[in-house]
Formats: sequence, C-alpha cells, structure tokens
Amino acid sequence: MMTLHIKIVWLLSSLSVSALSFAADESVSDDEFDEQLEPITVEGEVYRHNTVKLLPEANSVMLDTATVLKKMPGAYVNQNGALSGIAQYRGLSGNRVNVNAAGTPVMTACSNAMDAPMSHVPASLVDAVVLQRGISPVSLGMETLGGSINVVPRSLNQSGNGFSGDLKLGLSSPGAGLLGAVYMQQQYLNHGFSLGVDVEQAENQEFPDGAIVFTGLEREYYSLGYQYNHDRTQVSIDVNYNDTGQTGTPSLPMDITYARGGITSVELATALNDEWQLTTQLDHQSTKHLMDNHRHRSQTMAGSRESMTRVKRDAVAVNALRTLSQQTLSWGIEWDQTHQKAEIFNPFNEAFQITNFDTERDRYSVFFEHQWQISQSHQLLTGLRWTHIQMDAADVFSSVAGMPSPMGQLHQTLQDRFNSADRSKRDHHLDLVINWQHNIRSGLHMKYGIAVKNRAPTHQERYLWLPLEATAGLADGRQYLGNLDLQSEQAIQFEWGLSVSGERFSIAPQVFYHHINDYIQGTPNETMPAPPGTLRYDNVAARLYGIDVEWSYRFSEQWTMNQVVSLVRGERRDIDDHLYRIAPLNSWLNLVYQSDNWQFETEWMAAWQQNRVSAANSESATSGYGVVNLSVDRTFGQHGRVRLAVNNLFDQLYYQHTNGYNRNNRNVDVGFDGSNLQAFRLPGQGRMLELNYFHRW
Repeated sequence: MMTLHIKIVWLLSSLSVSALSFAADESVSDDEFDEQLEPITVEGEVYRHNTVKLLPEANSVMLDTATVLKKMPGAYVNQNGALSGIAQYRGLSGNRVNVNAAGTPVMTACSNAMDAPMSHVPASLVDAVVLQRGISPVSLGMETLGGSINVVPRSLNQSGNGFSGDLKLGLSSPGAGLLGAVYMQQQYLNHGFSLGVDVEQAENQEFPDGAIVFTGLEREYYSLGYQYNHDRTQVSIDVNYNDTGQTGTPSLPMDITYARGGITSVELATALNDEWQLTTQLDHQSTKHLMDNHRHRSQTMAGSRESMTRVKRDAVAVNALRTLSQQTLSWGIEWDQTHQKAEIFNPFNEAFQITNFDTERDRYSVFFEHQWQISQSHQLLTGLRWTHIQMDAADVFSSVAGMPSPMGQLHQTLQDRFNSADRSKRDHHLDLVINWQHNIRSGLHMKYGIAVKNRAPTHQERYLWLPLEATAGLADGRQYLGNLDLQSEQAIQFEWGLSVSGERFSIAPQVFYHHINDYIQGTPNETMPAPPGTLRYDNVAARLYGIDVEWSYRFSEQWTMNQVVSLVRGERRDIDDHLYRIAPLNSWLNLVYQSDNWQFETEWMAAWQQNRVSAANSESATSGYGVVNLSVDRTFGQHGRVRLAVNNLFDQLYYQHTNGYNRNNRNVDVGFDGSNLQAFRLPGQGRMLELNYFHRW
C-alpha cells in the first residue's frame, strides 16, 4: 500500500514539471472562443473572493456540465450516467455542495439524483462554471457546508443594440453523438430578449472491451429571457425548461424514462442611491421525473418497477448592499419551500403501489456579511447566517403490507411504525465565516480562513421508511433506512492558502481541514425488522483534510502549460474506517500551443490508486490511470471555429473511482453479478472522435 508520504512526493513532483493557476496571468486573452481560467472580482467588492471561473468545453458534443469539475482544484465528479454527474468538492458531495444555476439553487426530483443539479443547464448553453474555492461566504446560500458552485448560463449582453447569436453543431463517434444548439438575443433601447435551444442525442458509450449498456441519452433544453433597464433599475425574467428523454444511469437500479421541468426566476434590482442597492428575487421550480428498471434491462413482469417523483420549490430572497469607500456591507432575508414526492409502482400490476416519500422542507434564513479593506495589505471578510429548517412528511402506504408473507409483515410493521411516529422536525443553524487575506507584496498573497457550517438531513436521510436504494445517488448497491432522530451536521473548517503570480508563472496552493460532528453516514442497521445488510443513516464523527494546487507557466506567446493537482482524505473519527466515494489523488495537465488561427492542445487526466475505501459501504479499491486527449482548433475570423478532438487517444481501459458499479444486467461486456452488486465497476469511456462547428453572428 502506498503511503501518504509517497503520494505527497508524487504531488510535489508533478508541481515541479508542470503548472497551473486559474488565477492565471493577467495577460491571457479573453477570446470568447477559448476556455479561460481566471479569477473573478465582482465590481464593488472590497474583499477579493478566491473564486475560480472555468468556461466549460463549449465545443464538446456530449458533455455533462459537471465533468469540467475535474479541471478545478479540489473538485471532482461522481458519475452515475451520461447526464448524472454529482458534484464533489474536497470530499463532500451531493446535498452538501450548494449548486446554483444563475444564482438559483437547483433541487433534484429524482430520489437518486439522476437529474443532478449541474446537469440542469447543458454545457452548450453555459457561459461559465464558477467554483467558490475554499470556504464559501454566507452570502452565497444556505447550507454551504460543502462549498458553492454556480452554473452561469448564457445571458443577455447589456451592451449595444441589435440582433446577435451563435450556433453550435457537433458529432461524435463511437456512440453516434449529435448536438445542435443555438442562442439568440435582441437588444432594443432598454429592452432585451433571448432564446436558447439545445438538442442532444447519443447511443451507448464504448470502452476497450465493448459497449457500456445503457448509456444513451436524449435531451432538449429551452430558455427564454427578458431584461429591462432604466436608470438605476433592472428587471430580469428568466424561464428554462429541460426535457430529458430515455437516458441511461447504469450504476443505479433504474434508468431515466423522462425528466421534465424547469425554473422561473424574476429579479428586481434597484440602486437607491450611490451607496445602497436593493435586490428582490422570486424563484419557482417544478420538475416531474419517471424512471424504470425494465425498458433497457432484462426484467420479469412481476419484478418490473417504475417510480414517479416530483419536486416543487418556491423561494423569495431580499438582499440589501451598501458600498462605502473601504467597506461593503450586505444583509439578506431568504425563504424557500420544497415539496418532494415519490411513488413506486408496477406498470403491469395496478394493485402494486408504494409511497416512497411525501415530504416538505421549509427554510427561513437571515445573514449579514461585512467586507473590509483594513489597509493596503489586509482585507477581511466576516459573515454570520442564521437558518431555521422545518421538515415534515405525510403518511406512507404500501400495497405489500398485510400480505401473508414475511415481506408483507415487514412492510406492515415499518409502515405502521412510520405513520405513528412524530415526523415534524426542526433544525436551527448558526454559520460563521472569517476570511482574512494578507497582501504581502505585489503578486504575493496569503489567505487564512475559519468557519462553522451546518447542514440538516435530507428527506431521504430522515424519512426513508422502507429499505431501498433511494439514496441521492450513492450508487453503492446497498439498501438504506432513514432515521427520524438524525441531528444536523456541523463542520469546523480551517484553511490556509498562498497565491504567487508573476509575468509568466503563477501558483496557488491551499491546505484545508474539516472537523465534522454528526456527519450523516450509513451504518449497519440495528433497528428491526430489516433485510440483512441494510444500512441505516446515523450520525458519526468524521474529518476531511488535504491540499489542492493550481498553477501555470507561459513559456512564450505560443506555449502555455497548466495543471491542477488535488488530494483529499476522508476518515471516520469514531471508528477505523474511511468515508465513501472519496476522489483519489488526481491531476489535470494541459499543454497549449497557439499560432495565428490555430490552437493545438494536449490534455492528461490522471488519478492515483484509491485503496482508502469505506468498509461500511463495502467499497472496492481502484487502480490508478492516465488518459491522454488531443485537440486542434481552427478559427475563421471572429465568427467561426472548427474543432477536432480525440479523447482517450490510446483507448486505455480505466476505472474512475467515483464512478458507480454496474447495475444493468444487459451490460455483459462490463460484467454483472446479481449476487454481488459491487462486483463490476463501470469503466471510463474509450477512444472517441469529436468534430464541432461554432459560428457567431
């Protein structure tokens, strides 16, 4: 077994031969065609947020937006299907990571996160994925224990008048991937209108030993926007609708039949005077999702299952911002209500029906944040947020209950126990953030951070009354029971960071430690009755720690090298075990050559072996790997671009540790064992050729 010491040496060795910094050189061009990695400074803010902005690979054909996280320090993705990438940041994933689309939290309708938040906006219509690196300020949302990620969709360009837009077309093989996307906007005086359309379709992915069944996808996405600007007032209305058809999630017990719905946002921003700005935002999300285990899998009629899930969310937020010469003060009041419901049935037997959950979650929150330029060398950000969370669940029902069988008795006992229990729960959180930045000299900054962050249990963790795999995408093949006695998670977070930048070279390492009390984890169930091997959500003690680094070196006007290296360790503090599905030591290395209208790019995606695995989840270890991707781009003036890319150039067979296990019994090339659902991990995609065309007018 490789020791932590050897792995740190590997990390430092990588740093000595390559580079990275998304905070990169200020001389980098802002060409809209190119993927740019740069810091964002929000106008009016005194404190420079340590924020990473990464434009997704807008020229790729089939790309789950979450995939770009592997190019960002500390971030990774848990991939369950073609469009089901769950964000992971410094070992925390799922509902612990606050994922927004244009600043609006995205809720999953699926009880296994098939419609993961980052998939809500297709990559072809995304302007940027913005990661708040390190401790997330309280102003960025409620329950940000695992950090904040904002998917920024295409939006209206406020400058100029007239009609403009762009078109993207692409194809990939193998897998017969097809993409068509268009974004158009019309500006006239104080009014702006926009329309976005994305259509995607693909067949099964392939790997060196065959096909990965079922990994096909179907998706259509539509967005409409309106904006009115007058003097100090701006009104914005944005509506989007995501229609995902039959799409594979082979690491989960079912596949997507469809997921339909979207988000409507209305925002009014008014500058009251030179110091004060007031913003009010109203949000509504409604998504309906159907999944099944028989359309793309071998299943008997008696064993066929479908699940209909729904999510509705309504939210109001009012924020006030006061900007002074050396200080910025912000206050906010936020409320949202989320209703989620899931029912399981057999399409060939109308008598079979189970209510999985029918829950409501209300959140009320207020925050205050102060950014202060103490001196030319010191900036301080402090924030305090209080949040009240109220949850409840309706009665549940199972048609199996009462049947003269052990299974019928199990359902009856658990149903009666749940329905007679007190299901109304309340949690109170107080989050505190202190971030201090010390500007030692030009190009040399040091950052210190400490925070207390909280997260309440999800509806699955609390209200999963029947042993099922409805686990928000854990994809470990295990059945879980909820726990009405769960306490909120509380993390005490520490971090230290350094940023060095020069004319050609820049580097930004960060070290972090999270001490988490009442971490919610599946533990061996002791509440009977329940099938053998069932896990029950419980509060345990945990810790996460590690280092992530980004750096870059510009050899000349033509040559640039970038690298990200991330290392995280997740451990139980109460027993000798590791946390589940933690990304291994991984690296992204990128070498770019630019000359006139040509760009050549070599990319190396690598991961170390991961043998620090969770015994509680029966997690399997994985070997390390390195995959090489190549691409060439040709631009035509300011309006056109063609890109040819080869992914996994050497057609290497590899297994990404955070991919789930194969659950599709038709997936014979991968392998399937019904008696051991963790016998075969899903492999990474094999060699694939992509051709893309982009045109702007």
